[in-house]
Amino acid sequence: MVGFFSNDDQRNRTQRAGVTHKFFANLHLIIFLLLLIFFNTFRAQNITVSASTDTNSYKVGDYIKFQLELRYDKNVKTEMPPVKDSIKVLEFIQALPVDSSEENSKIIKRYNYFFSRYDSSQVTIPPLKIFYTVGSDTTKKFLASNPITITVKTLKVNSREDIRDVKEPMNLPLNWLLIALASFVVLALLVAAYFLYRYYKKKKAIKENVQPEVKIPPHEIALAKLSELEQKKLWQNGLVKQYHSEVTGIVRQYFEDRFSFRALEMTSAEILAVLDYLEEGKKIVETSNNFFSNADLVKFAKFLPMPDVNEEMMKQAYKIVNQTILPAELAGAELQPQSVSE
Repeated sequence: MVGFFSNDDQRNRTQRAGVTHKFFANLHLIIFLLLLIFFNTFRAQNITVSASTDTNSYKVGDYIKFQLELRYDKNVKTEMPPVKDSIKVLEFIQALPVDSSEENSKIIKRYNYFFSRYDSSQVTIPPLKIFYTVGSDTTKKFLASNPITITVKTLKVNSREDIRDVKEPMNLPLNWLLIALASFVVLALLVAAYFLYRYYKKKKAIKENVQPEVKIPPHEIALAKLSELEQKKLWQNGLVKQYHSEVTGIVRQYFEDRFSFRALEMTSAEILAVLDYLEEGKKIVETSNNFFSNADLVKFAKFLPMPDVNEEMMKQAYKIVNQTILPAELAGAELQPQSVSE
């Protein structure tokens, strides 16, 4: 038996077929757009940030370890926010050194901080903005970390109970081994104290028998060194720079020993300023100025002095020492000549 459809049935079938075809076409378009968005998002996700704490429940006064972890490509430059000032709900304690590593061509940086809180409540650490730029693009972008909610609790206190020890006092039996060990330690300390006392007395007796060290006056040391330097005949053998270096070194050391200032570490101008300030140094300022001027020309300006200049340097050195001998030692001192070779 052959059936026939009415015009309305045929029209309805055609409409349903068109709707179905249109639905599948739109579905394909939607799937394509979703995939496109997904891949673009995945490609653009060249930096991620996550915030965490070591736990979500603390007691009042506990250290709260807060960590920010950044993962980004090598062409990304990041700018960290002021974490200390951004988290107002907690008390800042300390910032730890940054932990850096690399994994799958990604740079991983972990920023660790210690906070605390001194009253009980539930608080939320707010999101923190991390600004960054990608490659040569100077446009600043940002992404925010996830918020973290933690709970800070107090210790339970029963106000109705009396204050008492955590545990009742416990009576311990005598430990004879411990007593014997303590006695041995005390005896050893007494023996050690006895030998230390004998050692101290012996050392003191030896020290009393030792003759006091004779201190050589600064001018005698300086004059002896100048005489020894003359015997070397350095400038006569072509060692002019070494000669000037040694003669100025002797005078500088003499100034340290005689006037108690660090002449070896000072410039010539600084030494002259100190001498001009000291009452006993004023009388040798002019001689010292000529002395150091010649030496500086040789050492720093590569000046080659005439023989009489070299001789004059030694005369001036003798003069500086002889004119500044301590008054208490001047009576027994024999003034040295200006130069042995003079």
